[in-house]
Amino acid sequence: MKACKGCVNRECKSFKHKTHYKDEYEYCPICGEKLEYVCADCWKVMDHSTEKYCVSCAAKREQKKENIKENIKDWGTLAVSAASAVGGLAVKNKDKIAAAGKAAMKIIKK
Repeated sequence: MKACKGCVNRECKSFKHKTHYKDEYEYCPICGEKLEYVCADCWKVMDHSTEKYCVSCAAKREQKKENIKENIKDWGTLAVSAASAVGGLAVKNKDKIAAAGKAAMKIIKK
């Protein structure tokens, strides 16, 4: 990923709006300050142009991804257990469910 260029002048409108500029821009078009490579999240000035996020923001994003993966695993097992419970109830009460379905069809036909 490529780093973003941004204005580091704190009074500049483009700094406040966190506007990203292409590599061909050397100076901010609003205030004239020299553009620097900045982190896409926290807007901290970076020494290199190879990474899009600084080390701390990259670690936060990776941790967030891991948490999402864990939550998906947890919800998946919960969904499977809920589906099996519903399936078990459906098998046990199939006659009642069929009778309720027939009654609903009669109402719908009217």
